[in-house]
Amino acid sequence: MTAASREAAGPTGAPAVTDPPGVGPAPVGPPADDPRAVVDALAGSARPYLIGVRHHSPALASVVPALLDAAGAEVVAVELPADFQHWLPYLSDPAARAPLAVVGSHGADGPLGFYPFADFSPELAAIRWARQRGVEVICCDLPLADPGSRRSPGPSGRSRGSSRPRRCRSR
Repeated sequence: MTAASREAAGPTGAPAVTDPPGVGPAPVGPPADDPRAVVDALAGSARPYLIGVRHHSPALASVVPALLDAAGAEVVAVELPADFQHWLPYLSDPAARAPLAVVGSHGADGPLGFYPFADFSPELAAIRWARQRGVEVICCDLPLADPGSRRSPGPSGRSRGSSRPRRCRSR
């Protein structure tokens, strides 16, 4: 997830970006050969404001609203295929009760994408937070039709580099 806070246009006409309260600018260019310096620089970055997500984490889901409030988020990006953008109002509807899921595929023979949400899903907490405050939410993952969205599953059946199932074959 990402959130950015913007104020009125700066002297060049481009939007001025401000830091969340109590956070200063990120350090400039750590040496690439020092991994700790790179991690420290990323951790100190405030633009864009990044929240690392462990899917279905009750601890993170409970603090996401406060983190987004502190950041003054004007836009929230969630890791969902762009195809699901029109489903966000349904996911965030106050009458919708978890567990929820969105499922999609590209064509009749395309791989099936299954995205579950529970009350303890940080993504759902962010989507609900945004609706309550009138903040835009953007699905920032590749569309289902994009070849890059079809990751090959690893030995566990999960996509490589993912902590949750991303795609399954329809039978």
